Amino acid sequence: MAAIKTHTTVVAKEEHVATTVDGETILLNKEKGTYQGLSGVGPRVWELIQEPTTVGTLVETVSTEYDVAPQRCERDIREFLQEMAAERLIEVDDQSVL
Repeated sequence: MAAIKTHTTVVAKEEHVATTVDGETILLNKEKGTYQGLSGVGPRVWELIQEPTTVGTLVETVSTEYDVAPQRCERDIREFLQEMAAERLIEVDDQSVL
């Protein structure tokens, strides 16, 4: 699996189904036949990666919207995206440079 860095571009895979109920986003991973629940900041990150975006842009947006230190935000987002990539819910392009 590719390392997720600040310049890495990520995007949600289109083939998965998502719905939001009471602030929690539920994803159906059609590839694996499993469900994934996203709560807290997860639904906002999922919303932001419906279009290709860099980790740096995600960190900037989320750290501003949720008033969290950028360093902590980046660490948490990179960890979250690694988990999403492991579940094959997102596409990762670590060759992109902005």
